[in-house]
Amino acid sequence: MKEVLSVASTINRMTRGAFDPAVLPLAQHYKRNTAPPSEELVSYSKWSSFEITDSAITKKHAGAMMDLCGLAKGWAIDEMAKKLTDAGFPASYVDWGGDIKVTGQHPAGRNWTAAVLEPHPLDALEVQAGQVPKDHLAHVELRCGQAIATSGDYLQALRTGVSHILDARKGSPMSITAESVASSSVVTSSCMLADALATASMAVGSIKDARQLLDNFRGAELKDPVLDYLLYSRLGPRVVRLKNPGAEEKAHQELRHEGHEEAHVVIVGGGLAGVSAAVEAVKAKARVTLLEKEKDLGGNSAKATSGINACGTRVQKASGVSDDCRYLERDTFVSAKGGTSDVGCVSMLCSKSAEAIHWLIDELGVPLTQLSQLGGHAKKRTHRCPPKADGTPVPVGYTIMQHARAAANALPGIDVKTQCAMKQLLQRTCEDGSTEVYGVEYEDAQGERHSLPCDAVILTTGGFGFDKSEGGLMQQYRPDLVGVPTTNGSFANGDGMKLGAEVGASLIDMDKVQLHPTALIDPKDPLAHTKYLGPEALRGSGGILLDQQGRRFVNELDLRSVVSQAILEHCEDYKVEGSTEKGRPWSWCVLNKEAQEKFGLPMLNFYRSQGLFEETQNGTQGLAELLGCPEETIIETLKTYSSACDTKICKNTGKTVFPSKLTESDTSFVVARITPCIHYCMGGLEISPAGEVLTRKDGALGKRSKIHRLFAAGECTGGVHGGNRLGGNSLLECVVFGRIAGEKAAAVNQKEPGMLTKGAWLPVKLREIRDTDEKYGHNTAVYRFELHGSMQTTGLEVGRYVGIQGEVDGDTVTGFYSPISRPEDSGVIDILCRTDDKGGPIVGLLTSLQPGSSCMMAGMGGVKLKPGGCGDALFTYLNRDIRKLSLLCGGTGLAPAVQIVRSWVKAVDALGELPDPKTSGVRIVYAAESHGDLAFVSALEGLKERFPQHIKYYLVLNKPPRGWTMGVGFVDAEVIRQRLWFPASEDHVCVMCGPPIFEKIMCSTLAKMGYDREQYYSFADPTEC
Repeated sequence: MKEVLSVASTINRMTRGAFDPAVLPLAQHYKRNTAPPSEELVSYSKWSSFEITDSAITKKHAGAMMDLCGLAKGWAIDEMAKKLTDAGFPASYVDWGGDIKVTGQHPAGRNWTAAVLEPHPLDALEVQAGQVPKDHLAHVELRCGQAIATSGDYLQALRTGVSHILDARKGSPMSITAESVASSSVVTSSCMLADALATASMAVGSIKDARQLLDNFRGAELKDPVLDYLLYSRLGPRVVRLKNPGAEEKAHQELRHEGHEEAHVVIVGGGLAGVSAAVEAVKAKARVTLLEKEKDLGGNSAKATSGINACGTRVQKASGVSDDCRYLERDTFVSAKGGTSDVGCVSMLCSKSAEAIHWLIDELGVPLTQLSQLGGHAKKRTHRCPPKADGTPVPVGYTIMQHARAAANALPGIDVKTQCAMKQLLQRTCEDGSTEVYGVEYEDAQGERHSLPCDAVILTTGGFGFDKSEGGLMQQYRPDLVGVPTTNGSFANGDGMKLGAEVGASLIDMDKVQLHPTALIDPKDPLAHTKYLGPEALRGSGGILLDQQGRRFVNELDLRSVVSQAILEHCEDYKVEGSTEKGRPWSWCVLNKEAQEKFGLPMLNFYRSQGLFEETQNGTQGLAELLGCPEETIIETLKTYSSACDTKICKNTGKTVFPSKLTESDTSFVVARITPCIHYCMGGLEISPAGEVLTRKDGALGKRSKIHRLFAAGECTGGVHGGNRLGGNSLLECVVFGRIAGEKAAAVNQKEPGMLTKGAWLPVKLREIRDTDEKYGHNTAVYRFELHGSMQTTGLEVGRYVGIQGEVDGDTVTGFYSPISRPEDSGVIDILCRTDDKGGPIVGLLTSLQPGSSCMMAGMGGVKLKPGGCGDALFTYLNRDIRKLSLLCGGTGLAPAVQIVRSWVKAVDALGELPDPKTSGVRIVYAAESHGDLAFVSALEGLKERFPQHIKYYLVLNKPPRGWTMGVGFVDAEVIRQRLWFPASEDHVCVMCGPPIFEKIMCSTLAKMGYDREQYYSFADPTEC
């Protein structure tokens, strides 16, 4: 009872009274009466009418009563499920009146499912009241330990149109209407909580209010956060499901996969990135050949020990860790300082991180159920495998690759060829001068060479951390590190980077090579080139680093780069006994008994068995003898550290997190000799957030282009980790970009070369969001959506616009935008939009999207400027050659002008020479209310500087700032006559883009000035004005 009352009190507080078991007096009143109750009855039908202590429940009013049925049934179901588990049942399905809790799995080896019923229609509710509906809204998947509870208005009611559920805040029953919530299903790990929240979300009235209430219970800081929900109202009808950030709707993915033909994809490299790509490519209808130059799959992925990062996962929520993309992105960028860290790639990495973990758990069966917090992280987000029953640790990278290998070998459609080394990428030049890859040449174990044509190639070949060859990548980019010890296998020599560069791929941040601070020195072979990697957990469990004099010199939990540099600066070179040879700078890593236990004694015993750790049980004296320094120094160091642990800050190093407390009174210590070693290459092939390999191309706007049909993922890529990779991000990068590259490569053969030509609504995924306040104006952003194929274009003419559509709280919202990307841009479409209230209702949809999320898009109408023409004409319009473009822009409707100007620049570049400015060019008049409403002005100024005779613009403000030197008031005939092409001519067209009232006025003005109707176009009224 105490537990039930505690939960009831918490939910009452968090729902602000929407859930209130003390409404029993009101319920009894409305069962007998239709008239409103007395104010007194309402006043004591509230939870505040009871005083609840650890020992008693006291009424504050004699008439107060409570009804705990809203969560008591859920509590009973939780208890039954627990009793069954305690009794040794490996799986159970407890169902009481539609409220369900499950453990284990279905006998068929899959997760359990629960059907959610579709409520009766409003006009049939009275006739069918009390009857169980026959149709289903959805089948909800339930994993082990999850529960679902449903509340609805269709099985019982007080009377026609009046629900049995009361709004305790208003003191009245809910009305049953088309707009009200008719059914609410909630999934959590507690059936009691799900039961209560399903009732509470019914009591708030609207779908939007119910969704907002349930979203408040999604936080990981809660013991049992909401994991899923389904809300239904009859108007529409409207169905709202919980949306996970960055997740594509399953129906959208299935529809996308219908649009392409089967492809043959060759993947080079059999680590985690390669296998992830192979699995996703096969799921997307591809046939895969996976080439691996070693005898088995695995690569450096199998050697990873730190774990794999992700934010917002089920594991974090179950552990009470509140984390989201903002924090992981920030930590990644902080770590990446000093290098190139592409915003789009990092956003995609973080947005898809939870999905990556769930994919490894659910599809590959990897038990990533434990969390740790590595250096440089604000949250506990590095996922690992739990130890065995005897405490033996389970290496995370090796375990993931075990499961990945099994998947690659089991899936039909994946042909694995080991001991096959790629020697060349097969390439050809396309008609437009771009490069296309059409296969690979490889050498098998017998030394024979083979050509392997294909539709797409994915490079997942790893870094160059072992490369110490003459003229190799390490010598080219980091000669100072040639010969430095490494944790990499001998296969890590940068094959993919070298061969990618030969076909024109851009290499980025190649000098950014990460040193890991804790490579373990073997005293028996201290100069060995390849060393055991000491896990991040050595420091994460509380180990401290001491120099040869026994003094601390760094915050052990700082970034790897910082700790490594501190060792190099503060510590001595390793002296080999009996030899004049010297090793690299090194330090001691010291763990007391508490840190040893947190690190894991079985893992520690493994390293001790390899001779990498030494132990003393003789306190500071024994530690000083091991380290070869004065005991007084050791005592002083540990006293200072112990004091810092108590005050939660070390003034010397800035350390504020202390996993273990080391003191001068400790008796048990283990120590290891550690040195920074080459661990990871941050640089590599430059990729887009879709895994496309990029090249640099000199263009009008410095635009990056891609090598067609070539993709990459994993350590062979650059532009994600910048100057220093955040610990735990390497395995994450392999899964996220491996899966993305696999699916994109599989979809390279699209049935339709132009995706939006037919006007049908089709799903699109958001690739990235770029804030453009400085470039395009205040409260603006560019949303880049992916087309279905990497080589596919929109198929739209210059000046055509698109519709974007999606659901917000069950309502379908639609917005219309002119792309600012050019029609010939392949694989993407860019939309410039406002992100404030002036952007309209569609802004609510756009701001809810994260990279990887999906919505719908369709091609619409527009001005339809076609490239080409006779002589120096750059476009045609209505079968006329166009040399002169006038753009009349108003307010927020500037996007069409942006695309038209960009296309004009592209056409001039293609022409090879500038046309006569007296007869050709772009003239723009841009009107706005105030200076803060202007957009794209800085970009226009840049283009004007490049083409001073051909591109001219004039700004008109109704409320100009002081010192304004351009137009004031409104656009009139005089402004048009002076600033646009006048008089009208056959090779001229004026395009208007702005609010409908602005375009209507401009159409009237142009007609009065003698412009023929075919010489101007209005988006607001494309046929006549």
